[in-house]
Amino acid sequence: MDKQIFSIFVMMLLSCFLTHGADLTNRQEQQIITEINKAASNIKTMSCSFVQTKYLSLLNDKMVSEGNMVYKQPDKLRWEYTTPYKYLFVFNGTKVYVGNNSRKDVIDTNTNKVFKEVARIMMNTVTGKALSNSTEFTIGVIAGDNSYDVTLVPKKRELKQMFSKIVLTFTKVNVMISEVDIYEKNGDRTNIKLSRIKKNGTINENFFNIPK
Repeated sequence: MDKQIFSIFVMMLLSCFLTHGADLTNRQEQQIITEINKAASNIKTMSCSFVQTKYLSLLNDKMVSEGNMVYKQPDKLRWEYTTPYKYLFVFNGTKVYVGNNSRKDVIDTNTNKVFKEVARIMMNTVTGKALSNSTEFTIGVIAGDNSYDVTLVPKKRELKQMFSKIVLTFTKVNVMISEVDIYEKNGDRTNIKLSRIKKNGTINENFFNIPK
């Protein structure tokens, strides 16, 4: 599979949902994770804008892009880059569309093991189940004044090849995700900041159509 596509999908699955402070006991961590899972399970639909910044360690440079995300329970997601380039991902059940002006691919996750795994983790993250699945990630929680940092360290080989850890920032007031930091093994880091988040609004089904 194309490594760039896989990397973006990892960012995508983790960009559909928890900053620094006092040490917590195991019981306190579990209480926070339970709170996050409960809030996430109540999300039937979600839409937002995002700003993604990719920090390149070797070039001491960064790349900034913007776009929009739309999610509908249980298995529909649209992740669209609009600036400075256009790129679209649509996940609808067992089909994944990846495309821009020059390239269009439709992947059947039933026949592609890696995409199926990514899609499964993506949906578990959106619904909050990923934070309670100790077989996929080692999970750590830090509580700040206004937010929680949840660090996910991958256990599975496929994800270990792509990143060393992911830090999800959730606001305390509504237990919604506000920021994602993805740390790659080569020293690069991708930061995704979410804004204008709307929960449980009406979503047009056409957003999830797989283009032909």
